[in-house]
Amino acid sequence: MKVEFGGFKSAWKVTFPALLLCLIFDFVGGTFLGGYFEKLMVSYPIILVVLPGIMGLRGNIYGALASRFTTSLFLGEMKPSLKDRKVFEGLILGITLSLLPVILLWFVGFVKVGKNALEVLAILLSSTIFVSILLSYATAVVSVIPFRKGVDPDAVASPLITSIADLLTIPMLIAFIIFFEVDRYLFYIVLIVLVSTFLLLLLKFRLDKRVFFEMSIILTVLAIVEGFSGSILESYSEYIYKTFILSIIYPAILDSLGNYGCVIGSKTSTRLHLGEIDKLFDMKSASDIASLLSTSVPLSVIMYSLGYLISVNLGKSVSVNYEFFLLYPIVALGVMLLGYLLAFVSYRFGLDPDNVTVPTITTLADLIGTSFTVLVALW
Repeated sequence: MKVEFGGFKSAWKVTFPALLLCLIFDFVGGTFLGGYFEKLMVSYPIILVVLPGIMGLRGNIYGALASRFTTSLFLGEMKPSLKDRKVFEGLILGITLSLLPVILLWFVGFVKVGKNALEVLAILLSSTIFVSILLSYATAVVSVIPFRKGVDPDAVASPLITSIADLLTIPMLIAFIIFFEVDRYLFYIVLIVLVSTFLLLLLKFRLDKRVFFEMSIILTVLAIVEGFSGSILESYSEYIYKTFILSIIYPAILDSLGNYGCVIGSKTSTRLHLGEIDKLFDMKSASDIASLLSTSVPLSVIMYSLGYLISVNLGKSVSVNYEFFLLYPIVALGVMLLGYLLAFVSYRFGLDPDNVTVPTITTLADLIGTSFTVLVALW
């Protein structure tokens, strides 16, 4: 099967539509976040500390899983079937890895804020297990189906799954908060069922211990970085809420920047495994970066316009932050360059870039995107 890689045509014909679809997903989450931002700020401030991490790291985990799937598909180690054993192994790996950063980030939030800590932990555990089950199958779908159709899965799988993660994460988190407040007794019954389901899956399917320990180390480090992102978000939440549009487009900012880094990192990882890159400066990768950069300007305009419309429909008065349009392409370029360098350097140090690049670049993109959002809010 022939799959076309890279280039200006691929950036606009394949990746840009995927990024637009991701925006739609992001604005579902953004609308929920904007609508409940004040409630989180007042009643559940720990969740604001945890939020960038569970958005980013959950996307990281399944973005990395998607990258592993696409590499395995190209190398012939995985059949293009949703019933392949690697899909089921990915299920238990994804749930286990998702719980690790949630607990670490909750502890950071507990130390920083401490309000309603045990209740927040119960909400986080239940929503994490539930969403992780859904995301495990979604990862297989967005990796296998494009490959079957002759489309480069590296160009679409990571952006789609990270955005699907954002699409599910915030609404499900809000839903479990509401569930908790409406009927605590039934909520705890559901929590017990979800935990029991996870333990049964852990007994039934093989956990890839090598990948788990390798990624656990990475995720622990990344959770610390995400803790900084969450601390910044919680500390400047009032400024972001005053510039209401930023609370709406915040998930889209983080996700889109992470997507740019993911696409470049995933493409570079696959090409490294195929032996197509042998030196740091690679003209084809430079061409891919330049092609994707050309999509960042229209994407930023669409992103801000959607945020503006949603803000107005929610009855909020908003002004236009012109510096957003000036800085966004520059920030996107920086994230893409980081994605390329992370894949190249990790491969040179004998690490699997499929395990390292996507989690690391999306985490750094979260920190960069949060700082960028605060900068625009304070401008």
